[in-house]
Amino acid sequence: MKSNHSWLSTLNPTIKLVTHLLVMCVLMAVTDPRITLAIWLVALVIGMTLGGWRIAYLLKRLLPYTIFFVMIFWMMAAFGKGEHTIWQWGWFHITEESLNNGLMIALRMLGFVTYGLLFTSTTDLTAMIMSLVHQCRLSPKWAYGLLAGFRFIPLFQTELTQMKSAHKIRGYKQKNSWKSFIRYALPLFTQGIRKSERIAIAMEARGFTGTRQRTYYLTPQLAGRDGWYMGLLLIVVLGITFILKK
Repeated sequence: MKSNHSWLSTLNPTIKLVTHLLVMCVLMAVTDPRITLAIWLVALVIGMTLGGWRIAYLLKRLLPYTIFFVMIFWMMAAFGKGEHTIWQWGWFHITEESLNNGLMIALRMLGFVTYGLLFTSTTDLTAMIMSLVHQCRLSPKWAYGLLAGFRFIPLFQTELTQMKSAHKIRGYKQKNSWKSFIRYALPLFTQGIRKSERIAIAMEARGFTGTRQRTYYLTPQLAGRDGWYMGLLLIVVLGITFILKK
């Protein structure tokens, strides 16, 4: 999770996270596909104007989810129930109700993905954890544990690649996915425990006690633009919901 240096990246991560979660709650409560589509378009407009998105970036990130969108829409529309039949052939039975239901659920999924992408593409991971410490009173023990855990992910990927190459050189051929999973997972899990112990000892040796009375490399602050962003986005989303619901 890295920031792209856009205007959205200057916002407080906690406020941005809470705002997007509230918008997702509105998306879950909405049952009209037109409202869901409008709220999703708001996320696209924000991403293009304030989030530093480009068309190529948008296509690259959303294209896989668009395929899921089409699949979910087709599954919900073709096998749904309803009284007003639009088209029927064999097992396929498309009705007005199933069409609206499929469109609503698929757009809702796309909305969740887009608002999530809007957050992750404009938020730095370290700033996010530090914001949870200062604005949400998260314990430093949990915060630095989370940071260390996230840092392990690329290390595990590198070690898994090296392990697969080593097994391949020794003539191991993957036949059973469960056996190969255990073969790779057990050494990775053991190494993860060893590394976490070393990190814990190193942090304690440097004076880390887990208390809040300490200095911080980064101290995220709340600013006026955070409130403006949260207020305006919620007003726009709730306004769309109220106007299109009539």
